[in-house]
Amino acid sequence: MQVLSRRLVGMFAAVCACSFVSLANDQGGTVAPVGDVDYSQLPPDPKTLEVELGTFKMDAASAMKAAAEITGGKVMSLRILKGKDKVDYEIICVHNGLPVRVLMNAKTGDMQIAKLDALDAVAVALIKVPGKVGNVDNDLLAEPPIWKISIFQGGKSHLVSVNAIDGSVVSDQVAEKLPGDATEAPMQGEFGGVQWIVIKEGTGATPKGIDSMVKVNYSGYLVDGKKFDSSIDRGKPIEFRLDRVIKGWTQGVLPMKIGEKRKLIIPWSMAYGEQGRPPVIPPKATLIFDVELVDADMPPPAPKTIMPTAPADAPATAAPAGGSVPPPNGGG
Repeated sequence: MQVLSRRLVGMFAAVCACSFVSLANDQGGTVAPVGDVDYSQLPPDPKTLEVELGTFKMDAASAMKAAAEITGGKVMSLRILKGKDKVDYEIICVHNGLPVRVLMNAKTGDMQIAKLDALDAVAVALIKVPGKVGNVDNDLLAEPPIWKISIFQGGKSHLVSVNAIDGSVVSDQVAEKLPGDATEAPMQGEFGGVQWIVIKEGTGATPKGIDSMVKVNYSGYLVDGKKFDSSIDRGKPIEFRLDRVIKGWTQGVLPMKIGEKRKLIIPWSMAYGEQGRPPVIPPKATLIFDVELVDADMPPPAPKTIMPTAPADAPATAAPAGGSVPPPNGGG
């Protein structure tokens, strides 16, 4: 059975509910179906469209008939895609219960159709990367339409993209085991608790205790590689007391030496728990941080200055800022 991408499944559901025909606008896009209208553009001029449609080698009915014949299926939708140098009919047919996309050049009648099924694409991918196949997915509405095959080889995860029209390999991306900085160093710690990988050894002192003020640079990731927070992106390290952050940070940073950089893998029970911190941190989310200890055992920040009450007719005076930069809180 072929595996359908979320995008393709959504499209298939939409066209099954209501077939539609849409025409190109003068700005190079298409007139969207009802429910997905582009309100930023004026509708195309009917007279201009009528003249342009008359220049096509094939009209819509002929294009749909040709698409049905070449796919052996039934036409579900047609729309006109207007680019810089060409105009295409995009025709979605259904064959053996699966959607098939046909692109037809309206000026020449030339057609592009995804010829490779999932098994064909896997065979091509295995020639490129001999290994064990994992997930097989697709984006048959892309340009060009592609199959995406994950293959595991030599301890690495490859994502091989195969052109569904001509069978060429579009790309071979190698994913790291964990998001963030690449490292081949061993993981330490026990499963269920904080685990870590030493990316760079430190030469300075370790924090004296959990009430130590520390300064760190960090980037935080979800397990799918999405970055949700980073002091590096903000251009400034943060300062905080070790006993005022999530448990995983307290345990993970306390043994570090100044100058050391670690990858911390923190289970949800030592991070933001069952609830997470929506919308940034999902429920029960394991978090991965690249953390560098910049300094430790720093003096606490000066308390905020309490300003004397000003007379009612005096101009307002703002109190000076005080306190440390907030500790990592999942981007909230």
